[in-house]
Amino acid sequence: MHYSVLGTVRATRGEAQLAVGPPKRLALLSLLVLRAPGPVSLRDAVDVLWDDEPPASAVNIVHRNIGALRSLLEPGLSSRALAEHLSRSADGYRLLLDASTSDLLHFRDLRARAQLAVKSGHAAEAAPYYTDALRLWRSPVVADGTQVAQHPVFTSVGHEFVATAKEAADVVLTAAPASTEEVLTALRRAVEGHPFDEALHSRIIAALATTGRQAEALDQFEHIRRTLADDLGVEPGAGLRSVQQRHLQRKRAHTAKAKPQTAPVAPGSVHLPDDSVPFVGRTEVLNQCRRFLPSAATNSSAATIVALCGIAGVGKTTLAVHWAHMNTKHFPDGQIYVDLQGYHPTRAPLGAAQAMRAVLEALGSRSAGADSDDAALRLAYRSTLARRRLLLVLDDVRDCEQVRPLLPASAGSLVVVTSRRRLEGLAVTHDARLISLAPLALDEGVELLERRIGPERVRAEPAHAEEIVELCGRLPLTLALAGTRALMRSRFSLASLAAELREGLVALSSGDARTDPSTAFRRSYGALSAGAARTFRLLSLHPSHEVTLRAAASLAGSDLRTAREDLAELTDHHLLEETAPDRYTGCGLLRSFAADLSADADSHDVRSSACARMLEHYLYSADAATALLTPHHRTVILPPPRPGVRPQEFGGRADAARWIVAERFILPALDRGLSRHPQGEGFRRHLKAMLTMSFPPAPG
Repeated sequence: MHYSVLGTVRATRGEAQLAVGPPKRLALLSLLVLRAPGPVSLRDAVDVLWDDEPPASAVNIVHRNIGALRSLLEPGLSSRALAEHLSRSADGYRLLLDASTSDLLHFRDLRARAQLAVKSGHAAEAAPYYTDALRLWRSPVVADGTQVAQHPVFTSVGHEFVATAKEAADVVLTAAPASTEEVLTALRRAVEGHPFDEALHSRIIAALATTGRQAEALDQFEHIRRTLADDLGVEPGAGLRSVQQRHLQRKRAHTAKAKPQTAPVAPGSVHLPDDSVPFVGRTEVLNQCRRFLPSAATNSSAATIVALCGIAGVGKTTLAVHWAHMNTKHFPDGQIYVDLQGYHPTRAPLGAAQAMRAVLEALGSRSAGADSDDAALRLAYRSTLARRRLLLVLDDVRDCEQVRPLLPASAGSLVVVTSRRRLEGLAVTHDARLISLAPLALDEGVELLERRIGPERVRAEPAHAEEIVELCGRLPLTLALAGTRALMRSRFSLASLAAELREGLVALSSGDARTDPSTAFRRSYGALSAGAARTFRLLSLHPSHEVTLRAAASLAGSDLRTAREDLAELTDHHLLEETAPDRYTGCGLLRSFAADLSADADSHDVRSSACARMLEHYLYSADAATALLTPHHRTVILPPPRPGVRPQEFGGRADAARWIVAERFILPALDRGLSRHPQGEGFRRHLKAMLTMSFPPAPG
């Protein structure tokens, strides 16, 4: 069997095309192929197959069509348990496909091979993979010919063709010019469905100019300029204007022979990902970055380094790419993006040599071949970047040491680094400007959700929209997942989505290693030392998202020095934030993730002992505070705490009062946990007495 969805949907057995049947069945087959090898749940099938309110018999209709498809694909099947093509599992139905039986999976496999070749520094090898992938698309719209062709589930896959055409153009124009015509054809097909996509037009202009068709390139620019002005009332963006100036207004100097000591470099090479992800807010950070732009008044003798640091999913890459596109005019010698794969789900971090070759290749330099030793490669890298005004975006850096060899020495260039680590070492050795990226503000999160699902749904349920933003931790990644979930369930209320998200991180599972929040958090967790990882897990047992150094030490049963080191490591990885001296906070999604980890990794005895130490920490801390605040009312004498408990120590009455106020929401909540303590009833009476003394009832 072979399945095609890149155009008209087809299922073929050998040379024979099967008659799938009515439109609903054809649409269901399209959805199964699209999701393969993953499952299609009944809920998703109903949502896709009916534009309006589904009939009461919708589930039965899906079941009947599944049965008809199974009979078509495997005639004579005696039992569903023996199915080899269409199977049933707990999470839905799935087609058992791979790249040899699905044109979509084959396309994705070719694209992945091309991307791997590019990131390995072998762009020329990527070109045939890209061109083979583009040939598979007979139409840029998946499910063409069915009534669900315009459903977001299918149109979103159609965007893969556009993205691949852009990637192919970037590779072919620099490393495999012989394939320019084929890629140009794909670009023109892509722009038919995306007439306002300036990045597509930029690449068409570059391809035309590269093949010597300057007049056609000029016509292409004038066409998009008029289209933007007439239909949208805007002028071309900086990227499109840059291409126009480079290829159509400047005469390139040609020499019969290149000087042997000079590496040929493509002027103004633009190798940035598309700025296509919805972007909101971050005004303060954007303005802060703008102050780091090079100027004639810059006195520095070295490149400027800006490090954007933050938790996984907070939008570091999106911000870096967006800012880079906004400021291309400041870097006439090129804008280069390199993914260093520090926390990639399936690939090893990129080595310095691989990254250097990627930058040199993007600049068109052939100074260092694949066989060059490290010393020659570093020399070629330094000399090529010297005296050039470049913008380097070094994304997903694992640590300082990974990125240090890639930092140019010449003034006028700017390097934007993104990392989950704080990279304080770069500030020490390279005077890097460190920017810690916080989650979005509530209004920014709501705006991002609006961009994803439309303003009408958000305005219809504003309270639930805000709740969704908070439940997503105000992280762009999780908000994008929630927005996608809302789009796929267009008839469901936002209230129902919020209810689902209250279940915790499991509700945001995407099944995609690149976008699944648990997978992203796990890559950060996997980089921790054993002690920090244990502390991170046990912190999920704390009743509040805020914890002090001594409370964390009590939970872990460690001394203060060890606890401080573990908390510093968690802060370095942005799994915690230190909001005040010795006071830390963590977001709800990370607490949910840590709770899942602890349930799997920590035994019942370990968790029970940690909870008991935590309860005693607060009991003995409250006792010490009330001894200072109400010394004449103290009537309780407590036995010594168990080993590992680190009660709070106070410098006086004011210090004790501040602690009581800071913990006023935690202490009453501990009453519930005391029932699990061996001395629970006695401790409860002591705690209640101390709380009454610390927080006397208001006068009636």
